[in-house]
Formats: sequence, structure tokens, C-alpha cells
Amino acid sequence: MAGTSWDKLGQMDAAFEVVAPAIRRAAEAENVKLFEFHRDDPLWRLAWARAAGGEASVDVEWTEDTPDTYWVIATWFRDDWESTMRRQHVEEVGEFGRNEPGDRLETMLRDAVRKVDGWSEQDLDEESGPYPEWHQYQTREEFGRTRLPRR
Repeated sequence: MAGTSWDKLGQMDAAFEVVAPAIRRAAEAENVKLFEFHRDDPLWRLAWARAAGGEASVDVEWTEDTPDTYWVIATWFRDDWESTMRRQHVEEVGEFGRNEPGDRLETMLRDAVRKVDGWSEQDLDEESGPYPEWHQYQTREEFGRTRLPRR
């Protein structure tokens, strides 16, 4: 938001003002949670918990370097309490230009959400960790809880 290292004279607000209606429509239609300016970055995130386990997201990213272009990135990750490891899959969905019709972005986002929901265990091709702090800061019961809508 205003005051972050990314936001110079409201550039982030102005950049997302153009695409906000399409992103909000996609989030509502797909019943996912929308995080605007996720972690105060120039990124809006559609997020949900997968019925197959783990959490998923589709991000719309913007940078000052290419102010007329937005990138759409899809991610699914599953965390394993026992091993303290994360397995994930990240895929670039595509680009969206500022002057393109918003309906195209909405369709791109909705298609990306459904695509992620179709991914299987075999798609989890990256691994990171270990994250021993998971055991330090939460119980096993707390570990699996999510406040995201489940699809």
C-alpha cells in the first residue's frame, strides 16, 4: 500500500485500478479469497485450499519496469508436517496487457483456477525445506487448518 518501497506516488493503486474489476469478478465467480496487494507488494492473489490437499493461488503481478503488462502465475503447494518439507508446482499462465479487455483477464484467471484444481501429486515437481519452525510454532492439529475457501 502507500508508503511501501514499491509504491511511488500511488503507482500500485493506479496500476491495479485498471484490472481490479476483472480480478474481483474472477475471485467471486470461482469462490476463492482475494488478497489485494498481498504482503504489500504489487500482486493480487486469488487463494484457496484444494480438496486434494495443500493451498493454491493464482497471482496477478505488476512491476514498474513494465507498467503496461501484468503476469499471471499459478501455484499449488503441499506441506508435510512429518518431514517439514514443502512440495510445489509453479507455472506461468501468461501475460495481460493494460489496454486489453478486462474480460480476457477474467477468463484467464478463471481458467487458471480450474487448471490448478486439475493438477495431481505428480505435478508437484519442486521441493523446499526443511522448515523446523513449523514444529516450534504450531501443533500438528493447528498445522492443517486454513481460513481459505475449499474447492
